[in-house]
Amino acid sequence: MNVFEAVKQSVTTRQAAERYGMKVNRNGMCVCPFHNDRNPSMKVDRRFYCFGCGATGDVIDFVARLYGLPGLEAAKKLASDFGISYD
Repeated sequence: MNVFEAVKQSVTTRQAAERYGMKVNRNGMCVCPFHNDRNPSMKVDRRFYCFGCGATGDVIDFVARLYGLPGLEAAKKLASDFGISYD
């Protein structure tokens, strides 16, 4: 299993958002870090979608965009931060 498959099977976008300091309410909504947002407009679960700016994707896309990383580096960061092993 490669790093992308391992991460996507093990971590949800909600778990990553909470791990990296975002407050997610009980409905799975949070303030979007990708635009000037004051009210929760981003839905996070396995994937994410912002109703304000249209940002969307999976957990790797989320971390890549959040930290300005290429996809592979974002996947490796998630694997490291969540203790996920891969081949």
